Amino acid sequence: MSQSKKRRQWSAADKMRIVLAGMESGTEISELCRVEGINPTQYFSWKKQLVSGADGVFGRRGRGKEDAAKVDPQVEELNRMRAVIAEITAENLELKKTL
Repeated sequence: MSQSKKRRQWSAADKMRIVLAGMESGTEISELCRVEGINPTQYFSWKKQLVSGADGVFGRRGRGKEDAAKVDPQVEELNRMRAVIAEITAENLELKKTL
């Protein structure tokens, strides 16, 4: 039998700390992810969640959940594609460094 590894549970504070560290000027996302032990895709997913949640904090008052739930599928696809491009670019840079 193989030993099963449990998934690591990240606290909201840890996620916030990592995403904000990545948003600082001059921070290399691939290096940050390597140090923190996460995949760059996970970083960009957390960043997307943080940015999309900002609308709830800074958005108009009196907005219902219906408006917040309405997300254009094209915008979601665009954001997903940007995340993939960022991940591939980070991997490409990492491969160039090792050569």
